[in-house]
Amino acid sequence: MNCLVVKPAFTQSQPASTDNLEIAQNYVMEIWDNTKGMPQNTIFAMEKDNFGFLWAATEEGLVRFDGKTLKVFSQDSYPEMLEQTYYTFFKTKGGIWASGDRSIILIDKTIKTVIDCSEIADKTWIRGIAENGKGGLLIGNQKGEIFSWDQGTFSPLSFWNPSIRLEILGFHSIENSIILVGTTQGIYELNLETAQSKLITAQDFSALKIFSNANSLYVYGQEKGIFRIEMDYRLEKVYSFEQLDGVNPSSLIVDSDNTIWAGSLENGLIKMSDGKVDEVIFPELHSYTVRKIIKKDDNVYLGTVGKGLTVVRPAKIKQLTAEALKQKNIKPIYQAGDSSIWIGTKSDGLFQLKNGVVNSWTDQDGLLQNRVNTIGSANGKVYVGSTSGVTIIDQKSGKVTGYLTQENGLLSNYVGAIFRDSKNWLWILTRKGGIHYFDEKGNFNQIELPENYSNTIFISILELKNKQVLVGSINHGFLRFENNQLVENEILPLTPGEDVIYSFYEDAAGDLWFATHGGIVLLYQGEFKVLRKRHGLKSRSVFSIIHDGNVGVWVTHNFGIQYFPDSELEKFKLDTDEDFHIATSFYSESQGMPNSEANGLIFPSTIKDNMGRIWIPTVEGVGIIQDPLPKEELPKDFLFIWDNLQIGDQKIDIQDEILIPQGVGMFQVSFSLIDFENPNQYSLFYRINSKSEQWQPIKDQRFLNFTGLKPGDYTLQIKIHLHGNLEEIHTLPIRVKAIWFESIAFKILALLAFGILIYFVMKHYSHIRLKRKLERMVSLRTAELSKANRQLKKAFSEIENKNKVLLDITWNQSHLVRAPLTKAMGIAEVLNNYTTYQEIGLSKEELEKELLETLELLDQVVRETHAMSENIKNNER
Repeated sequence: MNCLVVKPAFTQSQPASTDNLEIAQNYVMEIWDNTKGMPQNTIFAMEKDNFGFLWAATEEGLVRFDGKTLKVFSQDSYPEMLEQTYYTFFKTKGGIWASGDRSIILIDKTIKTVIDCSEIADKTWIRGIAENGKGGLLIGNQKGEIFSWDQGTFSPLSFWNPSIRLEILGFHSIENSIILVGTTQGIYELNLETAQSKLITAQDFSALKIFSNANSLYVYGQEKGIFRIEMDYRLEKVYSFEQLDGVNPSSLIVDSDNTIWAGSLENGLIKMSDGKVDEVIFPELHSYTVRKIIKKDDNVYLGTVGKGLTVVRPAKIKQLTAEALKQKNIKPIYQAGDSSIWIGTKSDGLFQLKNGVVNSWTDQDGLLQNRVNTIGSANGKVYVGSTSGVTIIDQKSGKVTGYLTQENGLLSNYVGAIFRDSKNWLWILTRKGGIHYFDEKGNFNQIELPENYSNTIFISILELKNKQVLVGSINHGFLRFENNQLVENEILPLTPGEDVIYSFYEDAAGDLWFATHGGIVLLYQGEFKVLRKRHGLKSRSVFSIIHDGNVGVWVTHNFGIQYFPDSELEKFKLDTDEDFHIATSFYSESQGMPNSEANGLIFPSTIKDNMGRIWIPTVEGVGIIQDPLPKEELPKDFLFIWDNLQIGDQKIDIQDEILIPQGVGMFQVSFSLIDFENPNQYSLFYRINSKSEQWQPIKDQRFLNFTGLKPGDYTLQIKIHLHGNLEEIHTLPIRVKAIWFESIAFKILALLAFGILIYFVMKHYSHIRLKRKLERMVSLRTAELSKANRQLKKAFSEIENKNKVLLDITWNQSHLVRAPLTKAMGIAEVLNNYTTYQEIGLSKEELEKELLETLELLDQVVRETHAMSENIKNNER
């Protein structure tokens, strides 16, 4: 088990200066108990299902684990479960069968089947479950009975008739049709094809546990030892009962190397190989019994009594074996010209690692102070900076040879950084605007700065490819020097509290990256850009930024280490999107760091040694990235699985696509990313419509909530980046069904109805307008007619009056006219009928004269009547 072995990190073929340093090939142990999501800390059974999930059975429910998150299956969340507690797992091709007191349950990613076993588990318990190859099950109980379960019906197995009373201890399938039954009275073979059973060992052999790998089959005989079961069922003892003291038989497994592992009752693990039995001590599990073991490659999963689920794996971030440096608050780490490693601490002085030997210095040995801020070297001397000045140590002899303080040249005793450039100048940075250097001849110089830098604190330094030197400060940005001349001062686009430059990095293109208290600042083509937490950083403060020499940059901060591929940094350079999210990998204590909190405000804040390893100072020891992987060798041992659809309290297992019922306004899609190595090394993004170019980041959750999706077809995509490289895109079709009034047919009908309604409304409105128009016309016409009528009435009245006047005139004039007219007519008749006028008494002349007078009188009457008529006409006008 490689992750538990401590061995030298270097071989004799490597440089002699460092080949005796020892780095532990140490393990990382993660304990998942009830403080981290386990419902209870005692595990009865443990197994991996066909999807890769790790399942554990506890008193308070079943637990599914994907390496990052625990999901609890209990009666509260899954009411189809008949019981809360299951004790034993039986792995089959169809999944894991878990047995409780009165029921069994099939789990494979989720709960598949629940079977009530009350009728066969009365006053007993289930000891074995196996598939019968016909879609049914064989179930054995403690009483020694075996039942066949087919199509929902239990029946005793017809060919299981042992001659004596016994207890069944377990089933073990070795072929499709052969099942071994371990009992208190020997091992039996069940042949499902021939429907026969037979005893294959002595009856006095109690087969407590049968276990195997792909090549070998073993059995633990109670009080007898461990035996290999040969092809002819002959038992060959491999470990005696006396060798197995402290072994928990229920935990026995055998790995692919034929190494047998067992849980210890008190001290972790017991390893059995080549006839030898060794204890593998885990201090974290002292006095806790290991009940179940799963081993896959170098990873070991332990189910314990009282300690929950424990995952043991090789550490990706290594630690030193030197006891003197364990759990120390580590400050600067520096590699001298002879390849020795110098390590400063917060309060324990200075250490040197050389040729496998650890040397140390404290104030008792001549250090100015036990707190070390910075380390550098030049000309065979090591310079150790502190808040009290610089201690000078002869590199060869290890003796303190002198000091550098305010008394002999420093502007301040608070030394922030010591650095040797390519000209062999040794730069010393302090508070109070102190920038000093020893030139190549050993002459001490102080750089004169403008007065406004007199209180500046300088803490970091970098020599560029063009030999310019950058000096980083607190609240004054960075200063650029050529030789010893200040040529530029640039202020970063940060608030005063954020403008702290902990370290620099110049990339291959010559662009500058700054690790600051406000994120990572990039100076690209004369413009600044800031990479912050919202873009994917895990921490506001970044203490160091260093390239691994392969394909990426390693960044340290308060929460661990982040890896940024060059490709992602290049994207950040060119991207103009404010919502840009960088793909990174994350390392913390779960990958082997002594503590997730790295140290800052020191120089150097990290180093890459001459073997390419990156050394990280933390508050509890040194973390070492021993072998940063190039891109083409990155592991891809992970599984993405769509989990379930949750609508309200209902959970539905996701198969190929999901259908959202009518009227559902909110639902949740969950997924799993199974990785037991480093589940934090992925960056996840999603989008709900593949036509959109915008991917949204997924943080730590493994579910997505959707609200208010309109009816229609959608495509949910999740994109996975591993070490910044696109690994996979997973797609899930989603169909949101429409309510009847949201369907297309309804919408068409509604549109037609709306059109008809509009037609009738318009028609009705037109009728109303026409009616109103006609009413207005009628009203107007009526008014006109009424006026005309009034005028007619007036006219009629006037006419009547005039007629009356005329009548009166006519009547009056008729009397006036009648008399002369009658007279004239009489005279005319006389003149016409008589020749002599003696009888009349008048002569002809007299009659003619009288006739003329009568006619004149008549003419006058007519004239007067005409004048009266003219007068009436004039009055009308």
